[in-house]
Amino acid sequence: MIMKKILQFFILPAAFLLTAFQMNGQPFLRLPAIIGDHMVLQENSTVTLWGWADPNTTVTVAPSWCEPVSVKAGFDTAWEVKVKTPAATTEPQSIVFTGRQKVTVEVKDILIGQVWLCSGQSNMNYSAANGVIDMKEELEKGNLNPEIRLFTVTKNSTKYPQNDCEGKWEVCTPESARWFSAVGYFFGKYLQEGLGKPVGLVNSSWGGTPVEVWVPNSAMGRNKEMVASWKEHSKSNRWGIGTVYNAMISPILDTDFAGVIWYQGESNKENAGLYAAEFSMMINEWRKAFKKELPFYFVQIAPHSSRVEGTTGAALREQQAKVAATVPKTGMVVISDQVDDVRNIHPKYKKEVGRRLAMWALGDTYGKTGFKYRHAEMASVEFDRARAVVTFNNAEGGLVCKGASIVGLEICDDSMEFMPAQGMISDDGKLMVWNKKVKRPVAVRYCWSDGAIGNLFDSAGLPVAPFRSGSSAAAASKVSGLSVPEVTVEASGCQVRTLMKGAQIFLNRAYPVTELPAAFEGFQMLAHEANNVEALEYKVTSATKGRIYIAVRQNSRTETGLSGWKQLDDSRIVYTTNGNSKPGILFIYYKEVKAGQTVRLPEVVDFASVTLLAPKIVYTE
Repeated sequence: MIMKKILQFFILPAAFLLTAFQMNGQPFLRLPAIIGDHMVLQENSTVTLWGWADPNTTVTVAPSWCEPVSVKAGFDTAWEVKVKTPAATTEPQSIVFTGRQKVTVEVKDILIGQVWLCSGQSNMNYSAANGVIDMKEELEKGNLNPEIRLFTVTKNSTKYPQNDCEGKWEVCTPESARWFSAVGYFFGKYLQEGLGKPVGLVNSSWGGTPVEVWVPNSAMGRNKEMVASWKEHSKSNRWGIGTVYNAMISPILDTDFAGVIWYQGESNKENAGLYAAEFSMMINEWRKAFKKELPFYFVQIAPHSSRVEGTTGAALREQQAKVAATVPKTGMVVISDQVDDVRNIHPKYKKEVGRRLAMWALGDTYGKTGFKYRHAEMASVEFDRARAVVTFNNAEGGLVCKGASIVGLEICDDSMEFMPAQGMISDDGKLMVWNKKVKRPVAVRYCWSDGAIGNLFDSAGLPVAPFRSGSSAAAASKVSGLSVPEVTVEASGCQVRTLMKGAQIFLNRAYPVTELPAAFEGFQMLAHEANNVEALEYKVTSATKGRIYIAVRQNSRTETGLSGWKQLDDSRIVYTTNGNSKPGILFIYYKEVKAGQTVRLPEVVDFASVTLLAPKIVYTE
């Protein structure tokens, strides 16, 4: 008891002296960069205003439109208040912040309106200064709308979440808009014209960034598959998972946004199979962090093929479409018609991109009518003898071909070899597809390559979204009329990857796939180490009746183990080998199984062993 009193004797004066020392220093009052002159606050809302001041002192916040609010700064110097905002107004407002010894900070020329976040990579970040042609033309006209306000978050990446960033609000002028996101500017322009209200745009984008760096590490870091994919495909040591989020999103989490526009995906083509899951995670995590179910409108990446035509871009676009179809309050803009050079990953025209995003916001968020903003997309496919009959959603008024014939159509039979096809639009708006050499088609696709630019449009002039019938498993499943099931596999030392050109089947060999059956592109595969010594053991359970597929080499070491498995005709997977002009070749085999049936895959002592293939693999160690 005596010791406790002695401690109190020393501790209490120490706390008193510390507070006294802090109070005797020069008073300070600081606001985050996102709160400043020329800003826009979200209308008819309860917004957060925050900053830092002397510990345990009172800060008074006095908006010009309502009564002052006072709050005490914590011992960590942080403080925040909630303030209700009025309806949108172009009448400049102000806020006076007062701290210890009457130190004040005044924020002037505030407008009340709609505030949107613009994010992604280079195609969101690109401006007139980067050569965007229609943005240059816009600046040359002059007289930009001062009711549009611009804020650009300076590029930064950090290991830990930050509470402030660099940047400043600016009135939209030819000078300030020159370096601002062209997509963001045109989005804001059409939004302002459609609403007749001030618009604030916050550009937080960075060229070359993959989606993983925009997702909080606290979420993605727990997902083993995503982390493994990141380690395999990350091209740069500049970033880690979540590091750009920490520096460029975390500091603005207390800002009240009306929604988000997003243009990103080019840097995720190598691991496209996970993009839908990763992008969906990002959207959900941002909504949690902003404490609001923000609308997300995003751009489907444009056609691009620099050298050899591939399909990784097509696979990424399909993943983006999946997000639009499955995540609430999202919308996708198709821009395949806005490319004049497929060799340029940065299309030089952004005006129509921004306008289409604005139409989504005006129609979907603000309930405006009288225009079409949803692109036509494949709804279903039926096969009528030698023809595929494609039905579309959002195709009011029918479809239009801008050209002598429809380009980008392909069709295949159960050989799973796609061939160029002809097409015709019926009177009821359906698309008929055929090739005289394909007598019994089982799958159809449109613009299924990285650089494909189609010429199908709806009556409003929006391009039809690229598509392929069903999933990548469609053609394979039609071989026997059986489904290709989701499977659960028990094994060890493996990793689930996406089968596509450029993918590596082996964990310990950089042998990229160069050729594969089109119907299996986008399947998941169970990657393992290449090993000549021991057979790998797999225990696989099928979710439904159907076929289990494997890929294996043909030689004396595999022949015996493949007893009971049937080879699929014309189904080679080819990969290159380092320092060896002779490529590696795997052949696809299958076994028919019942729902819930568990089978053991062949145990073969071969360099390539056995690779499991399925539309979805649930892997457990």
